[in-house]
Amino acid sequence: MYTLDKARKEALASLKKTLGKKFPVTTDMLTTPPNPELGDLAFGCFALAKGQGRSPLEIATEIAAHLEPSTLINKISSAGPYVNFHFNEANFASLVLHDVLKMKKRYGQGTIGKGKKVLVDYAQPNTHKEFHVGHIRNALLGQAIINVLKASGYETVGAAYIGDIGAHVAKALWGYDKWYKDVKIEKADRAKVLGEIYTRATQFVAEHEEAKAEIAEVQRKLEAEEEPWTSMWKETREWSLASFRSIFAELGVKPDVWYFESQVEKPGKELVRKMLVDGIAKKSEGATIVDLEEDKLGAFLILKTDGSSLYATKDLPLAFKKDADYHADRQIFVIDVRQSLYMKQLFATLRRLNFTPDLVHIGYEMVTLPEGAMSSRTGNIVKYEDLRDTMQAKLAAETAERHADWREKKIKANAEVLTQAGIAFTMLRQDPGRIITFDMAEAMSVEGFTGPYILYTIARIYSLEAKADMPSIMLGEQLTHPLEQQMLRQVADFPNVVSKTAASFQVSMIAQATYNLAKIFAEYYHEVRVLDDVNRERKGARLALMAAVRQTLMNGCELLGMESVKEM
Repeated sequence: MYTLDKARKEALASLKKTLGKKFPVTTDMLTTPPNPELGDLAFGCFALAKGQGRSPLEIATEIAAHLEPSTLINKISSAGPYVNFHFNEANFASLVLHDVLKMKKRYGQGTIGKGKKVLVDYAQPNTHKEFHVGHIRNALLGQAIINVLKASGYETVGAAYIGDIGAHVAKALWGYDKWYKDVKIEKADRAKVLGEIYTRATQFVAEHEEAKAEIAEVQRKLEAEEEPWTSMWKETREWSLASFRSIFAELGVKPDVWYFESQVEKPGKELVRKMLVDGIAKKSEGATIVDLEEDKLGAFLILKTDGSSLYATKDLPLAFKKDADYHADRQIFVIDVRQSLYMKQLFATLRRLNFTPDLVHIGYEMVTLPEGAMSSRTGNIVKYEDLRDTMQAKLAAETAERHADWREKKIKANAEVLTQAGIAFTMLRQDPGRIITFDMAEAMSVEGFTGPYILYTIARIYSLEAKADMPSIMLGEQLTHPLEQQMLRQVADFPNVVSKTAASFQVSMIAQATYNLAKIFAEYYHEVRVLDDVNRERKGARLALMAAVRQTLMNGCELLGMESVKEM
């Protein structure tokens, strides 16, 4: 049990002893006062007063007078209708430091998910298109959710779902056959060229109506597994997949299993036929739909009039396949918020098919650029590789300027970590429901609400620790500075932030918590000269606190998919 949990337990035990069994109190009745001077925990007396027909101020005063201090709580007072609990700062500090420095990388982990299995469907780029900035949010958000759930005790399965068939593939293969069939494409450029072909083909079709029929014929032949289109598809599909594997590795995205649309198209059509026989689906103007009017979700189109498949055709059997493969209690879908209606229709249809696992859609908004929205069709995108290379080059140049004595290999490795941190933090620091305007200069900055700022704080602490002439000492009574107390409470609250994130999937809470802690440390660094302290016990305690802050920041970074560095 973490220190903050112990303190809450002590406050709760004290309340129960005073109030007796007539008014059952629970941990969620304890809140954090808006002003730290009021205390560390608060109990509102509104419900109690209502039940007794008395003033909550009167009851709060009465309760505070009868409560007794404990190991972690040394003062109990009332302020208006609240009973406030003040921590024993020395004991609290010592125990928090012990928690962090003993658990190290495990600090923040919990058990709320013990015995439960969750499958997260994420990392869903389409083959034959380039991986761009917009895809990064999906992949990083899904991986961060998996990281947090795993840290909270859940058994997790990360499932990438790749769109490797469909109209976009037919369009790219048609263009490849038309313009590049006899062109030698270097291995390193294959995925990039495929993306360029797709964009060129899209633009060509917009000006040449006759090409639509040709592309439709290519798609028909692909679905019929005719040559040479099937071989061409297999070869070019692998070009994209090789690129995705490389990008995922760079981003720290680690799916446990890869599913493909091509795996579930035929099972999907078979399922649609069964749904017609069972009366779950019906024909409407030639197409096949599921009538969801009673759920106020309209008609769910699951097969086109010409018999060709849709996303729904494949998503329905995929849910059953994932269930058969992993038997997860819950399937989570990290998918664009603009697909919210579609996901509600999909879930409602699965329920009609007696699908029992819990289903959750985590919607996220688009990523735009300062100059506007992106589109693969028009070629108005920022490709991941271009973004990465530009950021790494700039960060490497800045690092080389700061560290003329560093070798090129070290500069490059440092720039790679900072680039990843800049991208990941920018994508995860906002709630999923908010649009992200990706500003590259801001993402690379070591100032403000950014990934490099968090890493800079970690590196600064490492530097201070390296210069210290003594080991850290866990003496909580020496940590009396107001900023030290603020940092301790931020560190103590970190496991609570992780568990709240696991329940809400709002990974932005982890980003905000790490930033808040780093910001307080920056203020502390400029105000308190730790290494110059002549009081060795206080200096050792401050070194222990810095180590706890560093470890907490590093653990937060790991949950967000960010590595840390010792020097910057």
